Parts: sequence; C-alpha cells; structure tokens
Amino acid sequence: MALPRAIDAPAAPAKIAISGVTKRYDAAEARPPVLLDVDLDIAENEFVTLIGRSGCGKTTLLNIVAGLVEATSGTVAVDGAPVTGPGRGKGMVFQQHALFPWLTARRNIEFGAKSRGLDPQAAHAEADQLLSLIGLSAYGDKYPNQLSGGMQQRVAIARALALDPHILLMDEPFGALDEITRIEMQDELLRVWQSRRKTVVFVTHSITEALMLSDRIIAMRANPGGIAAEYRIDLPRPRSRADVRLAALHEKLWEHLR
Repeated sequence: MALPRAIDAPAAPAKIAISGVTKRYDAAEARPPVLLDVDLDIAENEFVTLIGRSGCGKTTLLNIVAGLVEATSGTVAVDGAPVTGPGRGKGMVFQQHALFPWLTARRNIEFGAKSRGLDPQAAHAEADQLLSLIGLSAYGDKYPNQLSGGMQQRVAIARALALDPHILLMDEPFGALDEITRIEMQDELLRVWQSRRKTVVFVTHSITEALMLSDRIIAMRANPGGIAAEYRIDLPRPRSRADVRLAALHEKLWEHLR
C-alpha cells in the first residue's frame, strides 16, 4: 500500500463546511488573529483530527464548530444550515470528563439520553446498552470518584453518544491520562466509533494519536492560525504503531509542526 498522501479535500459531500473563518480576540488588531480565513470541509462519518502547537487555534476552531464561540468572520454550516449555537446534533467531549459527581455512571448517561427526549424507561435501556458498548456494564452504579480516569472518559463518551449526535467534537479527551491508559482509550474510541459511526472532529497535540485514529489529519500553524497541511491516512484499522508507513508520515507531520 502506498504511503498516505497529502490531499486537498474529502471526496464525500461535506457534513461540516467551514468557510473563510477568522477569529480575533484583539479588537484593535494589534496581534495576529487566532484563526485567519480557514476553509475546511468534513465528510459525513469522517474522523478528522486537528493537530498543532498550543496557540494555533485548533480548540478555538473546534469551539466555533460547536457553536460555543462565534467567528469574527466566515461561516460554519452543518448539513447546509449555519451553526448559530451549541446542540442541534453536536456532542462534545472535553479533556476533563465533566461528569456530574452526584450521579452514578448509569445516571450520567441517562441524563444525556433524557436530554434528547427519551422517557425514563428508554433512557435506562439506552444507558445499559452504552455501558455494555464501553465495557462498563459492571460499573453502572459507581460514582465518578469511584472510577479510574480512563473509565470516567468512557462514561463521558457514552453520555455524549446518548444524545445521539450526528457530530462528536472531542477536545484533547485523553490528554490527562497516563500513556498506557491513553493507548487503551484510543483503541476503545475506535471500537465505539466503528460500532456507532459519527462524524468526529478530534483535537490533539499527539502526532501518534492522530495517526492511529484519523481518516484525515489537519496540521495547523500559528500566528495567524490556519491549515498548514492535510493528509489522508489510507491504512486499514486497527493500525500498528510500528508500521513504517506511519513512521514516515510522522516525520512529514513533524516537519509541518516544528
């Protein structure tokens, strides 16, 4: 199989269309914008990772797609409709799990299910199904402080999935985990994603993580923030971290990020 190659855009129609997005926090324009004229199309069910140094605007771009931050100029559309706020088919997972500490794992997931309008019985059934999907059926009655960091993130992902979003937005969800747990969570996320396909936009600082997870990697530059390069990873999953083709692409991505 040939080495993954740089590309211009996904072949499938855009689920998320980002057009000319600029974001400034300095009204006087004395500093470069956080983002400048970013154009990016993301296809339905595509797993796209934004990678770059701190301050390159990747989290800001994710938050604009989420509807949590308003762009200074430009547009973001989902299925052709402008993004005007959070929700509306978008689920979010943060670096810190943000679970409700007073609710059990099952109740946290039920909260997500009820938020989309399921009645208590249906929400309970959905929570049980998702607990099984993430491998935590035996931990449904545990509170967040009784779970490991990796387990907490699994529950956070399940709660986001309970909303049945079309789009899953993930901001460094494994950044606070130790390396072994992080690798396990990468494998777990791919297993869940392949079971319940969603369009995923994933933010990370880790080149290896991006290579293991992504259909496409967007390498971002800073000052001003923008897209430096795009790569499609045409390799089947699961991928080996020792694959020489990934090692070669790791070097290419590193050159863009240095």
